[in-house]
Amino acid sequence: MAIEDLIQEINNNAAKEAEEIIKKANEEARRIIEEAKREAASKAEEIIKSAEKEANIAKNKILAMARRDASKHIIEAKEKLINECMEEIKKKLKKLPSKQYKNYVEKVIEEAKKEIEDAYLLISRKEDEEIAKKIGMEVKGKIDAIGGVIIKSKDGSKEINATFDALLERMKEELRIKIADKLWKQ
Repeated sequence: MAIEDLIQEINNNAAKEAEEIIKKANEEARRIIEEAKREAASKAEEIIKSAEKEANIAKNKILAMARRDASKHIIEAKEKLINECMEEIKKKLKKLPSKQYKNYVEKVIEEAKKEIEDAYLLISRKEDEEIAKKIGMEVKGKIDAIGGVIIKSKDGSKEINATFDALLERMKEELRIKIADKLWKQ
């Protein structure tokens, strides 16, 4: 085998090895590129899912706030209606016909006399004075109320507040419930 043949064979082997190395390098490069594409696609998918999740969370927060605000406005409107009804009740009590009013005051005074023997009255209306004289009770002053009287023992140990204001205050929750039932069951 001549030196030229040997050189030729070495060149051929080197060329084949170089070709094999280039082929493997190209395959490795393609594999790395494909892997990078898959990773990029996976990362993009993760980012999209994360963004969708965050958008849903934000949407749910906004919806919850909107529901809470709507509920608050509904409650405020209902509260306003109930308060208007309570004011209407006060107006009607203030304008209670004289006969009904006198019957109420006479009844509460008679009931109070059973509990407080030695008592006097604080009155809210002029007609309370006439009732007190008729029943024989002393009047010791005027109070600021829409109607009714306060009966006090002379020693100050007992007091019965039979004013419409106190009556409404004692019945406030019960009245509010009844008003609400009538307004929202219709």
